[in-house]
Amino acid sequence: MELLVSLALLVVGLIIGFFVGRFFQQKQGAGNTAQTEKQVKEILAQQAQHHIHQTRQSLESIENQCDVLKQQIEEYELLLAQGSDEEDSKVPFYGEQATTYLRNNLKKSDKARVKRVSDTQPKDFANSGSGLFVGRSEQNNAEKQ
Repeated sequence: MELLVSLALLVVGLIIGFFVGRFFQQKQGAGNTAQTEKQVKEILAQQAQHHIHQTRQSLESIENQCDVLKQQIEEYELLLAQGSDEEDSKVPFYGEQATTYLRNNLKKSDKARVKRVSDTQPKDFANSGSGLFVGRSEQNNAEKQ
């Protein structure tokens, strides 16, 4: 009988131990999930701060580029306003050396050109046929007769 009572107490102790262990494990698991959620929220907050910082830097660089572009447009408008009054523009199409070189060569090339007047036709338009049309007129005359 003692053996039976000790076995029954052992079974009851195992059952009670099982439920107590399960309860503590769920309580600890709930604490772990809360801790995990807290860590995830911290990570998300850090990522959001980093994203905001990068966005501000991008915005500042875009604003700087816009300011530079505005200055360049204003300078260009000033050049256009000054250039319309003057004959020579401050922004030449060619460089200085290239412009003088072209002016000198154009003057020389006009003088160096010899006007050729040809009294004779080119060889392609001579009286005798050439190329593909050689002999065609003779065949056409023979066919017509």
